Amino acid sequence: MSALLFSACHRTASTAPSETPARADDPARTPDPAAAVKAAEPTELRQKVAEARKLAAGGSCDEAAARLLKMRIDSTKFSDKDAAAYREALQDTYSRALEAAGKGDPKGQAALEMIRAARGR
Repeated sequence: MSALLFSACHRTASTAPSETPARADDPARTPDPAAAVKAAEPTELRQKVAEARKLAAGGSCDEAAARLLKMRIDSTKFSDKDAAAYREALQDTYSRALEAAGKGDPKGQAALEMIRAARGR
């Protein structure tokens, strides 16, 4: 009787793992950490950076800074060339914001505060 009970319990325990729907080593179900990073099209990135530069040139430094920083917050994946264009646009926005804030423009001051707050991240 005990042998029958032991073999019945043993069979249940040995078949349970194979019936499990998700295994830890199953590549189809394991989330890829790199998939969380957005891989945007290079032309889309360049367009967003160009739009931000136009906004900064037009005096909307706060909007330009917000758009550029949103790209960073969204974990957008940049190529080396796109990263350089992004940094250049952010530096240009910062310079224009400094100039505008020096003249008392609240949009310039807001842009400076956003950019400075984001530097620590």
